[in-house]
Amino acid sequence: MSGFNSTVRRALILSGGGGRGAYQVGVWRRLQELGWQPDMVCGTSIGSLNGALIGSGWDADRLETAWHTMNDRDIFSISWMRRLKYHLSELLGRSTEWPGYLDNGPLRQLLNETIELASLRNDQPTVAVAATNIRRAKLEYFSGQQLTIDHILASCSIPVLFPWVDIGGEYYWDGGIMANTPILPALNAGAVEIIVVLLAPLAGAEMQLPHSTASALSWALDLATVAPAQSLVRTLALHTGRDAREHESALVDHHYIDMGDIRFGVVAPESMSGIQTMLDLDTENIKRRISEGYRDAQTQLAGFMDDQRVI
Repeated sequence: MSGFNSTVRRALILSGGGGRGAYQVGVWRRLQELGWQPDMVCGTSIGSLNGALIGSGWDADRLETAWHTMNDRDIFSISWMRRLKYHLSELLGRSTEWPGYLDNGPLRQLLNETIELASLRNDQPTVAVAATNIRRAKLEYFSGQQLTIDHILASCSIPVLFPWVDIGGEYYWDGGIMANTPILPALNAGAVEIIVVLLAPLAGAEMQLPHSTASALSWALDLATVAPAQSLVRTLALHTGRDAREHESALVDHHYIDMGDIRFGVVAPESMSGIQTMLDLDTENIKRRISEGYRDAQTQLAGFMDDQRVI
């Protein structure tokens, strides 16, 4: 990963969650109203797409318009011919690249049309995206001049659903596999004010036990997007070298902790959305998620914003 902007003080962390990413638009609107401008944006999966657009200078109005006009055809297509060729090659004993169930070519085209690489690479703010190197079982972050459309596409490529992305002979899938809350680049860059936007509850809402194979799969994948307060606080503790267990309950109760040299706020939905929302781009649901993100940012960031300091 390339060197970070040495003036990073404020960082915005955007987690993954597919179609739930509209929630982050509402949070971004509230942050703009409050005048809170990040020096760095770190994203994984849909968070990398939102982060890249914010890093390209998009305000909340432009980002919201993009989400309202987005539909399934802008993100993926079902390529039966690719699947047929793959299975025929298997039957004939020929080696061929596994294609994934959906073609993310439309998303690549959308990214090429909307992302301004020159703006994205100018470190105002710095943008870092996470992707998983499949062959090396390794999480990697990309930023600065090395950042390309392929890196953002890779970060958004949900395993099995989408094909992996070949970048310089290495193969990448969704960064959310190994880090759905990519906070480490911000800590390593020296950020002292960090806001994390999750797309699942912070501590996890009480749920019924799964009653079928489909609900069990949904349950398991939903849990993978939850960011427990314990793990977030422990990441901070490891970075600062201090015992931070006392802050876990404060983060859950107030969505905000002050560790002296680092202030940390979290915005998160109050309940699970269900795995079906990962590819849900229904107009009304997008509108609702944006509103929920704005509302939650208003209430959950109150303590964080009330304790502003000069940094």
